[in-house]
Amino acid sequence: MLEISVLGASDSVGKSCVMISDNDQRRVVLDVGIQLHPRRTGKVSTPPNIDKYAEDTEAVLISHAHIDHSGYTPALYRAGYHGDIHMTTPTKDIVNILWKDHLKIEGPHHYGVSHLQTALMKVKTHNYYRKFKIADGITAEFLDASHILGSALILLEWDGTRILYTGDFNNAKTPYHDPIQYPDPDDPIDILITETTNANRRIEGRKTVTSNLTKSLLKCYSRGGKAIIPSFALGRSQEIQAYLASDFDSFLNKFPLYVDGMILDMNAIYERYMNEKWVSPRILIELKDNGYRTPFDHDGIRVIDDVAMKMKRFKKRELLIGREKQSIILTTSGMMEGGPVYDYLRMGGNDKRNGLYIVGYQVEGTMGSDIANGQKKVALDNGFGQVFDVSLDLEVKSFEFSGHSTLEGLVQMVQYSSPRKIYAIHGEPSAQERYATEVKNLGFDVKTLTSHDVVHT
Repeated sequence: MLEISVLGASDSVGKSCVMISDNDQRRVVLDVGIQLHPRRTGKVSTPPNIDKYAEDTEAVLISHAHIDHSGYTPALYRAGYHGDIHMTTPTKDIVNILWKDHLKIEGPHHYGVSHLQTALMKVKTHNYYRKFKIADGITAEFLDASHILGSALILLEWDGTRILYTGDFNNAKTPYHDPIQYPDPDDPIDILITETTNANRRIEGRKTVTSNLTKSLLKCYSRGGKAIIPSFALGRSQEIQAYLASDFDSFLNKFPLYVDGMILDMNAIYERYMNEKWVSPRILIELKDNGYRTPFDHDGIRVIDDVAMKMKRFKKRELLIGREKQSIILTTSGMMEGGPVYDYLRMGGNDKRNGLYIVGYQVEGTMGSDIANGQKKVALDNGFGQVFDVSLDLEVKSFEFSGHSTLEGLVQMVQYSSPRKIYAIHGEPSAQERYATEVKNLGFDVKTLTSHDVVHT
């Protein structure tokens, strides 16, 4: 008998962690994320309830690099874990940056430098669609999840029982990824453990969203303004660059896109994996036709890349926002919880010609959520301990991009995989219930899991 324990991201989104064990004391953990909190709360990140199981766990598998799925992994070695960490090859390169950045921001609250170094040394990397052994009688395989670079569904075969854990997946076409390839219906899944993030949220098609963004950018240009786009460094930022390199093309030469912050580190990783193993052939063909190897090679895409003193980068931002020529500025952080976007808002937020274009989900309580909901007076720090009260007078618009599957895609996952049992996690309770209702109507056995639920199957 298998026991499935949800140690995080049950009836919420954040600190994803699922543990599977059996009567033979074999234990495997899928994802080890942390829950980040808005800065104003003063809270440090919250880990999953994994420490007491770490020493007796045989293997850890990470679906993708986002902090809410991977960020607590180094702390396992502080808690006594001795085994390997399995992930795709690009995911290792990405977490190498994200884990170090989190340690720099939060300090050794969860783990120290030695734990991080041990974790990176213990990583075993894999390509998609290649089975590998993780314990006696247990094999695993990573399937392309189309969420971000290197993201994976995790397929386990456990003494003949087939378990599919979705992590985060996307059924929409994006610049770098084709819609997800669903499991072969001739080889059904026994147990499906699935995210439900967008089950009760209407998601517009990518063409509509990008068209709306393009229209707003052109209006900002016509006003003579600067278009500020705060974005997640990983995934969304690379999408925006690809969209603009394609949609604006030669127009980018007079309305250039400046890229700032950790986005540049992630661009370098995308450049490394710009091949058919990891991205759609579509973008490779389009790039080749246009004479580029990556979207970032476009002449209209420029970087704020001074690696010297922070103040020098500040001066570059000041010159960019103060010049008369129109430009687009793509920068971190995606939820406006700090980062270079604060400099741009402090210097350009009171100019009616400018625009602030939000392209990612804003967690309630973050600065980004406040601004998206209409707050006009904000307190922004400059990274040197000074706080400035800023009145925002620029245009603010949100665009509903998402890297998660629609409800239709979630249901299609069930229809293709034909699971005997379904466990719904990684969604607000209303999303889980909406998903469960849809799936039950199709005749499937589905259970919504709440915090720290344990099920036997």
